[in-house]
Amino acid sequence: MIKTLENINPFILGILISVGIGLILGLEREYDKLKDEHGFAGIRTFPITAIIGFILGNLSITYTPWLVIITAAAFLLFLALSHISMVQKHVMTGITTNLALFATLILGIMVANHLHKEAVASAVIIVTLLSLKTTFRSFIKNITSEELFAFIKFSIIALLILPFLPNKDYGPEGLLNPFEIGSIVVIVSFLNFIGYFLVKYVGSQRGILLTAILGGLISSTAVAWIYASRSKESPELSKEYAAGIIIASAIMFPRLAILAYIFNSAILSYLVIPFTILTIICLIGALIFIKKEANVTKTAINLGNPLNIWNALGFAGIYVVILFAVFYGNQFFGESGLYYSALIAGLADTDAITISMAKFGSLEDKLALATNVIITATISNMIVKLGIAYFKGSKKTGKLVMLIFGSVIIIGISYILIQFGK
Repeated sequence: MIKTLENINPFILGILISVGIGLILGLEREYDKLKDEHGFAGIRTFPITAIIGFILGNLSITYTPWLVIITAAAFLLFLALSHISMVQKHVMTGITTNLALFATLILGIMVANHLHKEAVASAVIIVTLLSLKTTFRSFIKNITSEELFAFIKFSIIALLILPFLPNKDYGPEGLLNPFEIGSIVVIVSFLNFIGYFLVKYVGSQRGILLTAILGGLISSTAVAWIYASRSKESPELSKEYAAGIIIASAIMFPRLAILAYIFNSAILSYLVIPFTILTIICLIGALIFIKKEANVTKTAINLGNPLNIWNALGFAGIYVVILFAVFYGNQFFGESGLYYSALIAGLADTDAITISMAKFGSLEDKLALATNVIITATISNMIVKLGIAYFKGSKKTGKLVMLIFGSVIIIGISYILIQFGK
């Protein structure tokens, strides 16, 4: 197949790709015309426009780039005049098709400049946006003003404030990094924001669990912080939020195993048994809570604030406090106190201690010790999340999380003690 494509004349291949792009966009617009009799471009116009763009791009390479600039400007003017003409005839129509046509012309020019993959990828994105018209409208109709302002605030934080925070280390041993702390606020806000809309549009049970799975890949502690708060706002969903906290923590174990494997493949064989056991315990507990709640009639959910910025800032503040606790704890106990360091480091983040221990275990006789230290850090982290769920969440959520996390902590400690006895 590849050899066949290589044997095709480059010009013919470009024409075929351009026609394909035009057909993708034209088919969607033709289908849309069935619902709108005022549509003027469809299955024929778009491929022709793409071919014009391709030929124009080839001619500009041979002669002058001004051919593209002048023709594109003239085409844009033609589309503008066509739209004005339709408006004067009191025909209510948007400019989406005009913009799609102009984009098709540009995509044809891209193909002429050997940007085949980029042009096809762009066409797929454009046709996806065009086909989601009804979905977008339905979604927007259900958005409240509070949700809109929350989205604007999140965009300001993530796109305008965070990129301009200095990515430099300040304080003792460079503990304070404004960009890193800002990232924590954005992550917590993003999880809160996504979770809010998943619960609203996907459904309480599926939304909570889906967010927990996604959040567990980023920060299971952040999920615990958010879901504990949510459980107090919606106590009728305490079991689902408890299951979400537990599932996010279950995701933490395979995530750390993969992270350790990247830096030291040998340590995976030491981690696989304890991490598999702890993961299974979490998953079984979460599944039991979900099953018990499956036949209960759902009540109206108090979704609360879609973007609780103070909640995110509070999480960032605790993160900074724990960073200092880790630093001074390490200074006090010294480098030899790996277990003490793991207990302290696990309060803030398990990734850093996992990476350092994976490197520390590069010598075979240190692998068992490195594994125990990593497990100690995860136990410490589970204790933190247990405390968050118990003190910040509803009573029911706290008790359920305590039941599962308590089992995980006991089994984790037992495993370490058994290893000490060998």
